[in-house]
Amino acid sequence: MNAEIERESMEVDVLFVGAGPATLASAYHLTNQIEAHNAQASAEGKSPIEPPTILVIEKAANIGDHMLSGAVVNPRGIAELMPDFAEQGFPTEYVCDKPMTYVFTAGKYVRLPMNLPEFQKRGYHVASLNNITKWLAEKCEEKGVEIYPGFAGDTILSDDGRVVGVRTGDMGIDKDGKPKANFQPGMDILAKVTVLGEGVRGSLTKQLIDQFGMQGENPQVFETGIKEIWRVRPEKHVPGRVIHGMIPEMLPEAFGGMWLYDMKDNLVSYGLVTALDSPNPHNDPHLRAQKLKTNAFFRDLFEGAELVRYGAKAIPMGGQSAMPKLYTDGALLVGDSAGFCNAEKLSGVHLAMKSGMLAADTIVDALARDDFSSVTLGGYAERYRGSWAHEEHYGARNHHSSFAKGLGFFFINEPVRRFLTDGAGLDPDFEFHPGHKAYLKLDQLPPSKREPEKFEFDGKLTFSKEHLVGFSGTQHEVDQPSHLVVADKNLCSDVCTLEYGNPCESFCPAAVYEMVPDDQQPGKKKLFIHHENCVHCKTCDIADPYQVITWTTPEGGEGPDYTQM
Repeated sequence: MNAEIERESMEVDVLFVGAGPATLASAYHLTNQIEAHNAQASAEGKSPIEPPTILVIEKAANIGDHMLSGAVVNPRGIAELMPDFAEQGFPTEYVCDKPMTYVFTAGKYVRLPMNLPEFQKRGYHVASLNNITKWLAEKCEEKGVEIYPGFAGDTILSDDGRVVGVRTGDMGIDKDGKPKANFQPGMDILAKVTVLGEGVRGSLTKQLIDQFGMQGENPQVFETGIKEIWRVRPEKHVPGRVIHGMIPEMLPEAFGGMWLYDMKDNLVSYGLVTALDSPNPHNDPHLRAQKLKTNAFFRDLFEGAELVRYGAKAIPMGGQSAMPKLYTDGALLVGDSAGFCNAEKLSGVHLAMKSGMLAADTIVDALARDDFSSVTLGGYAERYRGSWAHEEHYGARNHHSSFAKGLGFFFINEPVRRFLTDGAGLDPDFEFHPGHKAYLKLDQLPPSKREPEKFEFDGKLTFSKEHLVGFSGTQHEVDQPSHLVVADKNLCSDVCTLEYGNPCESFCPAAVYEMVPDDQQPGKKKLFIHHENCVHCKTCDIADPYQVITWTTPEGGEGPDYTQM
């Protein structure tokens, strides 16, 4: 049907997809660098660059609505982008002056006498990524950058082996795929260069990598972060406190750790990250986050507290060897879309910003030469290799692969990797596999692990997925095709039930996937998708053992509302 629809089109010079820290930093830096280039050109009597039309499109209804991060931000990126960022109103909650490392086990906890190096966050800025992107968007608009929220990128447009832009999604289609009275066809946005910064596992990014063969040396692997914001009693609030914690009982099944940062207005950011390359097909990031709160530390902290927000987001943790090729003819990848995250320090906002700045410097060259081929855009990769971002990423490159060889190897290898071999470790060339290939089948598990763990949520400190979805602010029109596309639902009931026990019911943190009785086949179950619950974390696209789930963009403007997240 889409090929027959008459579509409007618009042309811009530079198109950014996704209004996150990478793309907004890139757009802002691009305007500054063009001004600097033209000033130098004028002084040298050379031709200036014609000021380009710069457009940012964002699938959320408002800038920041889909932004979720810890977030305790290394200021290096924003300080380089905007040296007077504090004077310009960067939305810092507090600056960390009380970094702490805890170990949580068997309901008890202990604070380590000194911080582990990766958790040394003194001087970092506790902030809401939602607020950071709103602020950055305002700075971009002051520079003349156009920003269109509510526009979801649906399809990469290419011509003769070159990316030429993006098609946005159609709106107003019912669940049967038929146009409704409010139907609006998507628009073709054509650009000289398209920069994808959609975040983790972006739909267009997947298309681009597949179509242009941009896969990294190793496949990307991921963790899912569960985040809650609580308003605690004033006496429990500690400005400047930043806690990172280890949960030893998690490690045999899933790598991960927790964070807790204090924010203004007696708010506390609490979260847990859980690796998705677990041998247990019932690996459940949401459940792990709820169980951790039953520890005495959190029972005390959250006594009399109020839950304010909930959300989830996948995080790229594969390191440098899992990064895709950063460029192709007509397109660049930035931020989480390109794997710019320090897995060792669980820190990526500063790297995202730096990736955007490096991309902007490259786009200046392309505009000056009027050449948007890989010949010029390849300068982005060269700039990255010569930057502090590469140095940092290189040092942490084997953090995840160290764990992928097993818990015993991890504890032996980590000191060697960090302190003796410049990040290499005992097996620097170890290859790892996509996380979904780590699952053991049910008959390979001990009997006690073959069913999902039972847990009674108390509704005060711990909550079910269905309850927490209400705190994500997510909204989707029910009468539209599900944006969660399952290629073969029969596989779910006929094969997955027997082999893996339908892990989608466990790994999804928003109760989107449910196996319900099949009226047509008594005694069997079928998959029902509650797409309206989706919080856009991308876990299902990543963790499905058969890779038959594809996360696509719903209608523009739909999804979670991650205010303060």
